[in-house]
Amino acid sequence: MKRWLVILFIIMLFVTCYEISTTFGLFESEQVVVVNSDIGKWQIVVNDTSIKTSTTFEVTSVQVTGEPNVKPNNFAPGTSGYFEITIDPNDTDVSIRYDLTYDDTAILNPQISISSIVAIEGDPLVRTGAKTYTGIIPLEDIADEEVVVIRFNISWANSDTNNDIDSLYGNSSETFELPIEIDFLQYTGEVISTYQG
Repeated sequence: MKRWLVILFIIMLFVTCYEISTTFGLFESEQVVVVNSDIGKWQIVVNDTSIKTSTTFEVTSVQVTGEPNVKPNNFAPGTSGYFEITIDPNDTDVSIRYDLTYDDTAILNPQISISSIVAIEGDPLVRTGAKTYTGIIPLEDIADEEVVVIRFNISWANSDTNNDIDSLYGNSSETFELPIEIDFLQYTGEVISTYQG
């Protein structure tokens, strides 16, 4: 009788182990979950050009303002002007952070300078580096189909000590270059720190 109990015990042990392993296998197989979710779109247009993450471009024209002694639309000593960058994120599903960095080392005339960089449409810019400005485009603005317009104001100071260099620009087809790089990132709420330079 003891022998039958031992055999019955062994059989029950095998059956129990088999049931536990199939139950665990069933539990494991039911762990697979299929998630259907839309992926947020990322489509940004800068000055009519589609951009993915960053771009560098050169300024080719300046809107000239103010100086009655200079022919209209000509940039010369004593004048000022501006150019604008338009950012259209309206086909984007996330808030955006953008960093504008300009390189004025190619401007060989020390009297030509960037006097200010401002957002004339959109949230204000924060100066985050010596030549870098950062802006945020919140999702609410994107939903309202707003665009961002950044204006770079430029001035050409008239200085008698700079006449030779001014003449080089005036007596040739010399232009000045101002490369600008724009980097786009998804904004996730991080704090944008002001440059302390």
